[in-house]
Amino acid sequence: MKRKEFRKLISVDKAREIINSLQVIPGKESLALENVHGNILAEDIVTEINVPPFPRAIMDGYAVRAENTYACSETEPVRLRRVGDLPAGSDAKFTVLAGETVEIATGAPIPEGADSVVMVEYSSEENGTVSIYRPVAVGENIMKAGSDILKGERVLRAGRKLGTREIGVLSSVGKKEVPILKLQVGIISTGDELVRPGEKLAYGKVYDANSYTLYAGVQECGAFPLLYGIIPDNETVMKKALETAVSECALILTSGSTSSGAGDVMYRLIDEIGETLAHGINIKPGKPVVIGIIKDVPIIGLPGNPTSTLMIFNEFVAPLLRKVLGAETGLKKVENGIMGTAFRSEGRQQLLPVGLIRGRVYPADRGSGAITSLSEADGFIEIPPSTEFIEAGTPVEVTLFGEVEKPDLLIAGGFCPSLDLLENLSGLRFRTFYTGSSGGFSAIAANIADIAGVNMPSIYPGGQAGILYNIPTIENMKLSGAVLVKGYRREVGLLIRQNTPISGLSDLPGKRLINRNLGSGTRTLLDLKIAELAGKKGISKKDLTDSIPGYTSGAKSEVAICEAVASGKADAGVGIRNCAGKSGLKFIKFADEEYDFLIRKEVLETPEVRHFLKIFNSDEFASKLQAGIHVYEKTGEMISFE
Repeated sequence: MKRKEFRKLISVDKAREIINSLQVIPGKESLALENVHGNILAEDIVTEINVPPFPRAIMDGYAVRAENTYACSETEPVRLRRVGDLPAGSDAKFTVLAGETVEIATGAPIPEGADSVVMVEYSSEENGTVSIYRPVAVGENIMKAGSDILKGERVLRAGRKLGTREIGVLSSVGKKEVPILKLQVGIISTGDELVRPGEKLAYGKVYDANSYTLYAGVQECGAFPLLYGIIPDNETVMKKALETAVSECALILTSGSTSSGAGDVMYRLIDEIGETLAHGINIKPGKPVVIGIIKDVPIIGLPGNPTSTLMIFNEFVAPLLRKVLGAETGLKKVENGIMGTAFRSEGRQQLLPVGLIRGRVYPADRGSGAITSLSEADGFIEIPPSTEFIEAGTPVEVTLFGEVEKPDLLIAGGFCPSLDLLENLSGLRFRTFYTGSSGGFSAIAANIADIAGVNMPSIYPGGQAGILYNIPTIENMKLSGAVLVKGYRREVGLLIRQNTPISGLSDLPGKRLINRNLGSGTRTLLDLKIAELAGKKGISKKDLTDSIPGYTSGAKSEVAICEAVASGKADAGVGIRNCAGKSGLKFIKFADEEYDFLIRKEVLETPEVRHFLKIFNSDEFASKLQAGIHVYEKTGEMISFE
């Protein structure tokens, strides 16, 4: 935009329009992890490892087979033979057989054969024999591989400002060099009356406050400030400083010398060596502002008064920087909200990580050792020992983790890569919990999630042929107060290596299968298809599944399935076409499934959900869907449940 508004007051809206039209283009740079604090992430970070990378103990104690402890009690302990010990960081290999145990420290890898850990408090040892006084369940006191962060998961989105939590996530997934946006902003303070802080203040002089408040403000926005010092009210010196800054920066901020007085030359210099777009905004404080361009580099001349400078910076410049960098930052340190779900405390002083979504507060604690307890939290609430239970709707005060980027929508349910596409196209911030379809229904029932992505199949009632998605589950759970928005179809099939001799489900007997986890719609669909195949073969479903090694396995994500198949740990997996293509695997389709969105009615008319649905129903979204995913005649149809 090149229209000149010279020495004429313009409205605030017009000023925003001009400033938002400025072409400020950041570069990219890789920095060492220890140097990225406060910077803006330039690219999505997708982890190449599981966190933790192996199943590990979360308590000191003894690794056991859970079934060996079922008969024990405080008066009748089970006695197991101790065959070794595993400290944290050990690479020693043990196999726990029936009647055996291995002493294990918190953080140590779970030995082969063991499926749970007995806490040391419920055991005793004498002469190599361990007495167990309390039974454990399978998986108790164990953090599974990938239970915190899954390989292939987008852990941080481009545009995220990197604070202590984000750096913790980056380090936990092994990122040493981090791609950040490099937006260099030059800062020039003008005026014969200015003195650097720390120097002697002579009569008639004032300390330069603007350089340092602007420096801090630019840093808070995630850009790189570059100080050019104090420039006297001398046109020659000022012109040279401007030309130097133009050659080194993507944006220049000056303060002082912007009014129309005899000594105020900034607007004249900009017009001489560049172009003035505006001079003066109808705002108090901060009226004398100059907006211009010099050699395609935008320049914003701020008033000399420190209060006015800071006001104009916060009102106009900071939003521009955040927009250019794709980052949103908050200034409040404490925020009031209400609990969105009930929470039972531990009966002691507790700092609970929480997320904030439109004033509703949700626990964001994934359990011991989970770095994402912090990366998915906006702050914490302090719970005193006297509070054992917090009811939903209780007012709470959240202490924010500095400048937080609060999400717009909480989405639970089954994984789908198109959620990332929806997030990118909508500009909304999603907080996603991939709990499987069953977890998505439960999150809606508990009023925790705004939206659940669900793909749960059921046989049509009354013996009708075919499969009906999600509606029977909603009706069986009596999920009143919800709306099902029909989504899109996804091609589901077997994922195999290119030369594996499998052409369909009938070839699975005798082949090693990696299945999806219980509660996922894709696993349920496979169950239905296997039952159908068993009927055609005239055998029971159990006989058929028993002939398929690994059928009872349960990978949490399709990325894990692709990895198992590609590495040769399994001959086949089950998933959607998109995942096969990314992993170089062959895809053998056996069905189209329906992936829908279940939405709580109370949030249906919020601006966030309305915008979500607008983008979801757009031609742009339909045209950019990944391979094997497509809209159909029912996409966008809404079904209400009373």
